[in-house]
Amino acid sequence: MNNGGTPNNNFIVTFFSLLKEHKSNNSNEIRNEFGYFNYLLGEFAKYENKKEFKNLLLGVLYNFKSNNFHHTLGEIAVCLDLNLKFKFEKYERILGNEKSIDFEFIDDNGKSMLIDVLTIDYKKERYEKEKFKNFLDGRLREKFEDKSKKLDSEIKSKVFVFPILSGFTNEIIKEQSEYLKKVNNSTIEVDGFQTFPPRAFGNVQGTFFSLFTIDEIIDPEKIKKNYSQHSI
Repeated sequence: MNNGGTPNNNFIVTFFSLLKEHKSNNSNEIRNEFGYFNYLLGEFAKYENKKEFKNLLLGVLYNFKSNNFHHTLGEIAVCLDLNLKFKFEKYERILGNEKSIDFEFIDDNGKSMLIDVLTIDYKKERYEKEKFKNFLDGRLREKFEDKSKKLDSEIKSKVFVFPILSGFTNEIIKEQSEYLKKVNNSTIEVDGFQTFPPRAFGNVQGTFFSLFTIDEIIDPEKIKKNYSQHSI
């Protein structure tokens, strides 16, 4: 990346680096990522709060690196998902503790929700069934504490982590499904964090944009009702 250049130049250099890598990469991952950009540009036109969604797109395009591309895609996918239920208020909200949090949304009751996306890259060869809950709770608690430290209790109660599972096999998710479906019941007082239900990316019909629920992953028939093909 041309770190000494302008944001526009940095993006152009990185974009062409990805194109070059695509020519020699035998996997479909990069192709899916470019397909996802095409999808996002179509979604942008539908957004009510176009200014903030534009800021989101510009932010991730100007700052992504090829080795954490799926993290930036995760932010946008979460934003699209939450926009189906809540009002998108702000991208990159600066909190009273000078920490930046990914999104502010407004719920149906007019209350603010401050949401930070956490993409959890998991090495499946290190999986230990008995230690999994402590591992994931620890990652969620670490993220929550980092974003909410020194905030008063009222503001802290508005902070949520939105976890995206990356690198987890279907078998691991199925084995831990009971815990994964309940982790969003965690409370600040008891567990030290609060979170949205975990999601995982899925490759549907050659595109890379769907965030699947735990139920959809362990029961693919739920996905087949809406898509003719799927793979996790």
